[in-house]
Amino acid sequence: MRVAEAVDAGGVRINGAPSHGLGDIPFGGNDGSGINREGVHATIEQMLRKKSIIL
Repeated sequence: MRVAEAVDAGGVRINGAPSHGLGDIPFGGNDGSGINREGVHATIEQMLRKKSIIL
């Protein structure tokens, strides 16, 4: 797990786990690589503008 956290990549596969088709787990590029992240939640987050409100 420490190696997976240290690698700056869109995804890390350990022991041949599937990289696509898990639905709710985002996958894809980081920073300017690829066409952004894919997956249901990642797609919705790309269309939102998050804002912090502190009272």
